[in-house]
Amino acid sequence: MNMYTKLMMHLERHMYKKGANKGSAPADGTKRRRDYHRVVKNNDGTMAVRLFGTDILTAYEDGTVRIHTDGWYDRRLTVLRLNESFCFFTGVSVGMRMQNIFSYNQPILSVNGKKYRYYDGITLNAQGEITTPLQAFEQKRIDKEETAAFADELKESGFKDTFPLLYATTTIENIAENNYELFGTKWRDVLVDNNRADKWQMIIARTKFYRYYSYHQGKYVTEEKTTAKSCWATIMAECKKNMYVVSRSETFVL
Repeated sequence: MNMYTKLMMHLERHMYKKGANKGSAPADGTKRRRDYHRVVKNNDGTMAVRLFGTDILTAYEDGTVRIHTDGWYDRRLTVLRLNESFCFFTGVSVGMRMQNIFSYNQPILSVNGKKYRYYDGITLNAQGEITTPLQAFEQKRIDKEETAAFADELKESGFKDTFPLLYATTTIENIAENNYELFGTKWRDVLVDNNRADKWQMIIARTKFYRYYSYHQGKYVTEEKTTAKSCWATIMAECKKNMYVVSRSETFVL
């Protein structure tokens, strides 16, 4: 029994006999009022699982199954209903989710324990083999040229060489009196400009200290939370967060 046959049997058993959805059936036979997730038979003879107005699964007589979300594959409801619908596969373990792979969150289709990058229109045969071209996983990687240029700018401005001294001499006053002066400012622009060196300790202070309100003491309390090494790493991470590029990897199956 393939998915087409299974959907046909489900339709015959749970079909609505009247109303707006007459001729179709709820995908979950125990929840007849969930009319936005239905099993239908199309005019071309194919069977489908329909979510709202989209046939998220289309089954053909030969057991071929096409998955299509109309671009909604990153939405929780779509993924939930797809995974519920996959129960109509016979003998094939199929699941879908968004997953962080290669530092990038992307749609993943799991088939019999293997992971593939999902795309709308991906098609499987009755044995769970993908018959349409596989797509490579995407990857998020740092732009090495941009980070190298940034490193040179930090050295030229003097921030890199003076950081150890600045860290050692930065106090809580550097954030207490000018807490909002850096609001909306890109730290990178400040650190590579020695004309704005008076703001460097404010940036260090934001990372070096943690300021919070203590209900026990009834006042704001500021505590040191980092070492020079971790402070530097945090500042660099903030400056480089927009220096990443997304590209295709050379990996098709995991």
